[in-house]
Amino acid sequence: MQNEFDNCLFLLKKYWNHDSFRALQSDIILSAIQKHDTLALLPTGGGKSICFQIPGLALGGTCLVISPLVALMNDQVHNLKQKGISAVAITSSMNFKEIEVALNNAALGHVQFMYVSPERIENETFRQKLAYLPISLIAVDEAHCISQWGYDFRPSYLKIAELREYFPKINIIALTASATNEVVKDIQDKLGFTKQQVFKQSFERKNIRYVVQFEENKYTRLLKIIQNIGGSGIVYVRNRKKTEEISKWLIQNNISSNFYHAGIEANLRQTIQTDWIENRKQVIVATNAFGMGIDKPNVRFVVHIDLPESLEAYFQEAGRAGRDGNPAYSVVLVEKYDTDNLLTQFEDKTPTVEQIKQCYSAICNYFQIAVNSGEGASFEFDINVICNTYNIKPIVMFNAIKCLEKEGYFSYIDTGFEPPKVLMVMHKTDIYNFELKHPKHEPLIKVLLRSYAGIFENYVIIKEKDLAYRAKISEDELLKQLSYIHQQGVINYIPQTTLPKIIFLHNRLNLKAENIKLIYYPVLKEKTLQRIQSVIKYVNEKAICRSRQLLHYFNETNYQDCHYCDVCLANKTNEFEESDIENGILEIVKNNSVNLNELIKVLGRYNTKTVVHAVNQLLDDDVLKIDKNKYLVIKNVK
Repeated sequence: MQNEFDNCLFLLKKYWNHDSFRALQSDIILSAIQKHDTLALLPTGGGKSICFQIPGLALGGTCLVISPLVALMNDQVHNLKQKGISAVAITSSMNFKEIEVALNNAALGHVQFMYVSPERIENETFRQKLAYLPISLIAVDEAHCISQWGYDFRPSYLKIAELREYFPKINIIALTASATNEVVKDIQDKLGFTKQQVFKQSFERKNIRYVVQFEENKYTRLLKIIQNIGGSGIVYVRNRKKTEEISKWLIQNNISSNFYHAGIEANLRQTIQTDWIENRKQVIVATNAFGMGIDKPNVRFVVHIDLPESLEAYFQEAGRAGRDGNPAYSVVLVEKYDTDNLLTQFEDKTPTVEQIKQCYSAICNYFQIAVNSGEGASFEFDINVICNTYNIKPIVMFNAIKCLEKEGYFSYIDTGFEPPKVLMVMHKTDIYNFELKHPKHEPLIKVLLRSYAGIFENYVIIKEKDLAYRAKISEDELLKQLSYIHQQGVINYIPQTTLPKIIFLHNRLNLKAENIKLIYYPVLKEKTLQRIQSVIKYVNEKAICRSRQLLHYFNETNYQDCHYCDVCLANKTNEFEESDIENGILEIVKNNSVNLNELIKVLGRYNTKTVVHAVNQLLDDDVLKIDKNKYLVIKNVK
């Protein structure tokens, strides 16, 4: 065991330049290396990725990582490659040729980490191809997605356990940042753990000050928060338009800011992210598309302008603050209509069965899918065009698609932006002959070969503007030439797209003969409402410490008040105020004959309820008594 641990420390130092593991990391890593099925529950910022990446390297071969978010997969692949570790992501946005290239490279032992979407695992042909790969470990990221009791259930996760048929001797490590006891049990059951091996780090973050502020003018309050706290921060909002609006407003008020959402071009998103990480921008205003895989230690505040839809999501996003252990703030700004709006949005997001059927038919008709056909078909999906064609509200269509995705009818990939890619498929000798016959295209082909290493082995992302400049042609001419040499079989060229993609996972149903089966929908709808109600309860609760509320939600109960959240600070103020009031009451009663109503008038600057409470306390302590004339008199002077 000592040799295994020493090797893990060596890998940690070599690739991450760290000298020691964080709490629980070494236990989790050794469990995985010793071939135990392992579940790791670490809060956001707890270093989950290292818990499967170190064992993946130590065990050799290929570590298969199942992850639900394309952006997160791409970020982790990018980070591993920067460390000199070979990694590839296979997502539903890739075409057949791209996937074949990645699988062939893995079969030859050239891939240390292969990231796949859970939808890909549903395909039995793909699972059979995986069987030929030197898989040494299976890692399931965001493992709460496997549980229908979890806040982001994805039915495709239920197919992961079927991988055990192909890899009976390979263990699974599952990781999540947020799970209740019910979800923890469900994860192990659904993944087929034979023995419970759970490592759980407390969700308590002692350095985070949780604050809920009721505020009519959120923008002004946001500005004050940034000015008072200082340092780097994240502002979360619900829609893309608002990210830009708030960022511009902050810039107008001399706050260095930028905005981020999934609809921004990938290279620009990376630049925006890097500028913020390297402190060239103080604040990033973002949708929940931002933050996965980001490890910036000095974030001093996270502000939610809009109410989160679950405490799980809120806890993850809030946990991006204060990873360096220094004090940080998580602030939720609330105005009086926010809770009503959250419930209204819930209704919008849960379409009726008839609406779901209408949307299903519209999609099938638009893409001309015949009954009993269409399985595996993939299309770029412009939601506005389809909604205009069939007179359906976009919000209804979007949420009907999300429902149908959870029920296994479609896979919906909102990549936001897919950059153009090229793979050289013609043999080098044939390329030379092609250039002789087509001299017009020789400069472009030569630029491609010189500019992109590995273009024969993997798809490479190209920058069309730079490529046109190097080939000394216009961008329009470049696109024409790329299309032509693609048609001639020299390259495989995938143009860029900003549209999501929809994939039919089953043949089209005949709705006249059979109904859409909604197995999970009723339960998910009920659970979603419960989570929303938990958020509403959290922001309205003014008597219980914020940290204790969150810990209790995640089944942790043995903790004291944090003493720093808005509730704790208000209670401290009340204690001081009550002490002042008690002294004031004794001073008044000592010199005057007063009843309770007269006393309340004299102490009019204080809240009536607080005065009554203080009088009752003095009566209970046997300091005051009420005489026969209903006057308050001192019984025992302290």
